[in-house]
Amino acid sequence: MIHALPGMGADRRMYPEPWPSIQDFVAHDWVRYSGERSLSGIARSMCDFCRINDGDTLIGASLGGMVACEITKIRKISRLYLIGSAVRKEEISRLLAVLHPLAQLAPVDWLRISAGKIPVELAQMFSSAEAPFLRAMCAAIFKWEGLGQSRTTVVRLHGRQDFVIPPPEAVDLLIDGGHLISMTHAAECTEFVKANYRLQGNVQA
Repeated sequence: MIHALPGMGADRRMYPEPWPSIQDFVAHDWVRYSGERSLSGIARSMCDFCRINDGDTLIGASLGGMVACEITKIRKISRLYLIGSAVRKEEISRLLAVLHPLAQLAPVDWLRISAGKIPVELAQMFSSAEAPFLRAMCAAIFKWEGLGQSRTTVVRLHGRQDFVIPPPEAVDLLIDGGHLISMTHAAECTEFVKANYRLQGNVQA
């Protein structure tokens, strides 16, 4: 299976058409918040909630990618696609690192500020997100120890104008977009993932 995890404050709508055209692809919502205070805690909950098993592939956008990194420490994941995400907290914008305490007061507003111009659908997702979950995750990402050494193959897709998590030095696909390329450039991302699977000899394309 190919499990896709959304960004902070988002849900499965972060993966619109043509994402579902990938064989065995399933996009998930966040598990209902039950007091987790760390990315590793959310990762354990998502493993159970999403039924993620050894041998599966993960796709993670933004926060979803960081949580997916933690899942690779729990399950034997064959491949991880990070979309506008990070492998360590130092990759997150320095400005957001300074401003993140504001998220404890108004997490939804902080997310809107950090994302900049956002699609209407994502704004609707923000409005329905659980505030305690957002507060906890805003704090957790800046305490995260990162992916570290991993046997999982990591493939990175990133927006050239991403100001939340600026493009890292090593990128497999650099798109002329911002932080929300899984939505705004869904076709490009999907085609790249399909092509990558074909090159690796997989059937999920």
